[in-house]
Amino acid sequence: MSSDRHLRRALEALSAAVRERLARHPQGHLLQASRDDLELSLSVPLASTGSGDELAESIDKARAALDDELDAAIGRRAAFRPGHLFCLRCGSADCEHSAPPSSRLVFAGYGPSGVPRFLDFGQWLLERKHPEIDRLYRQPPELLTDVASGRELSSDLLAAYRDREHDYRIHGQVTAGWFRLRSGDVLALTFQVLSSAIRKGRRKGRRQLSLNVLGAGPAGEPLEELYDRLPRIPWTSPVAWSQSVLRSIESSQGRESSTPELLSKRVEGVLASIARHLDHDHRARGRRTTHAQQRHAEGDRPTRMALRDLAQAAAGDFYFDRRKGTFIVLGERGRAHVWSPAGKLVTSIRYSADSIERKQKHEIWRPAREEEIAELRNSVGTEGGIEGEGDVGPGTSPVSTVSGGPSSPRS
Repeated sequence: MSSDRHLRRALEALSAAVRERLARHPQGHLLQASRDDLELSLSVPLASTGSGDELAESIDKARAALDDELDAAIGRRAAFRPGHLFCLRCGSADCEHSAPPSSRLVFAGYGPSGVPRFLDFGQWLLERKHPEIDRLYRQPPELLTDVASGRELSSDLLAAYRDREHDYRIHGQVTAGWFRLRSGDVLALTFQVLSSAIRKGRRKGRRQLSLNVLGAGPAGEPLEELYDRLPRIPWTSPVAWSQSVLRSIESSQGRESSTPELLSKRVEGVLASIARHLDHDHRARGRRTTHAQQRHAEGDRPTRMALRDLAQAAAGDFYFDRRKGTFIVLGERGRAHVWSPAGKLVTSIRYSADSIERKQKHEIWRPAREEEIAELRNSVGTEGGIEGEGDVGPGTSPVSTVSGGPSSPRS
């Protein structure tokens, strides 16, 4: 029936809108691997006057309902208030101490009375005696990362406030900066692994693990507002990967082979991986950008066609070849372009519709994940459908493909 077909398209479009908003939400990684459903209350007009104002009003209401439900779902999944620290002195994540007041500040540990301390990222690295701090002050400034343990961040706490940590624990963090914005401002972020106690039936004693992203805009505005102004979110892929690993660690608690020491070691590995891939991507970004521009300037027809199809392709046009470890991007009239994970065009070919269907049916090709699509486009040198558009400066692209890292395709 045509009504069923329209309904299916509407649901597919709504699902795509949800995924897109999750990808651009500062804490969206908390839900990206979730199998939960969102329950939305939407108003659908039975009769329409065709007025543009009426349609705009309906879209605004649907957008607000979707944003509210996403925020609520993220809040239910988190072991914290997303984007905020828990102030041990105030006993709240809503007080004035719970979030950084500007884009240059990172979490520098708790003060003796449990109040979160924030420092300029450069000052934090000076206090930490970072061996490469001079790179932060080059022109243009480079991106640096630093890993701190939960013990270091809580070392100044008085005993009375240290006792309050049992339900809310910072296992460690990565600080990273500078991410350079098109406005000329710089941004530093804090990526924290947090946990809270789970007290339900047999799960008593286990801890719910989550990754929190702390940051603010140049004027102190919430990080989600800054996300809306960024055409590309450079840390999306390592954050999403890290959250998936934390869920695996969380589910393994309670087994005989699981110990607090092993939990601590695995969390340390997650933090080290975030830092490594952010730093690696900064170094690789310049090489990728120059190489992609050179390939584009050469202008040979297959590459130009492949670039155009890559820029215009919808999410459903991207596949990963399980056997060959390559990405397939479908274009018009059966065109298909084979790309390596590093962004090199392997070949372009035409497939019949039956051939494409057969490869999907036999699971030779699987749909590419959103983070893989973003990284492929970034590796090739396109973003948002236009070559070179959306740069926010060196050190600000998603993680490049590295064996064993967050962007490595998995079959």
